[in-house]
Formats: sequence, structure tokens, C-alpha cells
Amino acid sequence: MLTENPIKIPVMNGKIRRMKKDGCIYILYLAGRKYNAERKHSEPEWVLIGRQIDDMPGLMVPNNNYDIYFSEEVKTMDTTLTPEEQLYIRNNSIYGLHITFFDGIYHEFKQQSRKKGDDPVNQYKAESINKVLRPLLEMMKNEEYAGFLGLVETGDGKTKEGMSYSDTMILLTQYKSALGKYHRNHSQ
Repeated sequence: MLTENPIKIPVMNGKIRRMKKDGCIYILYLAGRKYNAERKHSEPEWVLIGRQIDDMPGLMVPNNNYDIYFSEEVKTMDTTLTPEEQLYIRNNSIYGLHITFFDGIYHEFKQQSRKKGDDPVNQYKAESINKVLRPLLEMMKNEEYAGFLGLVETGDGKTKEGMSYSDTMILLTQYKSALGKYHRNHSQ
């Protein structure tokens, strides 16, 4: 999922395997072998350590077994990421950090826009909102719906008023829809 921390899939010849099930690709680790007395031979014991990210075949979202079976030394062996993987992890981090702030702003402005409607948003509030929107706008700049997104316009306080509460709410609603679409397209 997009808000989880992806990591590089370990490269260990013969010890890492992928298994496709229910539309997801799971990463398995050969933890050992168990003797099967009935068949009179040992069988591999595969343990699920994570789920591969659809768009990034070199990355996975680990589970608790990953921490159990991999020491810190092994975890840091091969951590070189491709530029695409670095961008994915960066955007994942931005999304996870800023979605909480965005949700707070969205719900606050939803209430305030009902009361204040066409009153202009003061410059401090507009700048505070834009601090959250800028990284989200940068993250979604290559999406087909990026043209519907922008920043809250501020007035100069003398000759020009900034956006109203209702106009700001329209902009925030566009972001909410875009973030939902982004999350569906970039998560598993």
C-alpha cells in the first residue's frame, strides 16, 4: 500500500522466490528445510516476507517475518535503488506525511466555507495551506489530472483580495479527488 515503507527485494540466489496469488505477487524466503517422514525426504520451508509493489518489481512492502529472518547486516547489503524506485519511495513518503495534514485542512475548511462562504482567506491561512499543497502538486505533476490542481491565491492586502473560502474549498475538493485517484493508481 502507498503509505507503507517499501524496501529493495533481497537478492539471494535460490533463497528468494515470487508467488502470484489473488492478483498480488508475494515474496517468499527459504528459511530452511523440514524432514517429511512420510515421504522420507526434506522439503523446503518457504516463509512470506513481503508483497511486491506492482509498478516497481524491485521493491516490496515487508511484513514482520522480514525483520525476524533478516539481520541488519543483510538488510543493508544491496540497497542501491534505480531512479524510478527512488522517485516512488520519495512520493510514497510525501503522500504518507502530507495526507494527514491535508485531511485536517480539508475538514476544517469544509466547516468554515459553510460559515464564511465568499469571505477572502487571509494570507497566513493561504500560505499554510500552500505549504501542504506544494509537495502534493509536485508529486502529482505528471498525472493526467494535474491541470485541475493549483495553489491558493493570496491577495496583496491592499488592491487585490485572495481566494474566498468557497473557492478554496473547491480547490481542496479537487485535490481530495486527485489524491484518491493517485492512491488507487499507485498502491496495490
